[in-house]
Amino acid sequence: MYLLDTNVLILGIKAQNPDKSFLEKVISRKQLSLSVITVSEFLAQALQAEEKKINKLILRFPILPVDLEIAELAAHYRKKFLKTRRVQLLDYFLAAQAKINHLTLVTNNKADFPMKDIKIISPS
Repeated sequence: MYLLDTNVLILGIKAQNPDKSFLEKVISRKQLSLSVITVSEFLAQALQAEEKKINKLILRFPILPVDLEIAELAAHYRKKFLKTRRVQLLDYFLAAQAKINHLTLVTNNKADFPMKDIKIISPS
């Protein structure tokens, strides 16, 4: 099962590239989970046609919430890496969701995820 970073979701829905191929593959295999964070980031910049596409995915696949367990792990990650990396707090939440839900995180920005305790791949 895969958890997509927002950059993969955006490119997967908007363009013909490895991200789109990867997204189509995980959809057809029913191996997709979405984060409330990714959905929110996507919708914040989506056109109406893109909103329709994401809404179809929302109806078909699990949407992972941010709960206390996720928040605590995200805080742990941030404390651990804050001095060595400039990573957005939302990325720590995604990493925590991947870890707790035993998902592979898919991103085009592997450097944003320095955690060694989760599996991280790029779509290509």
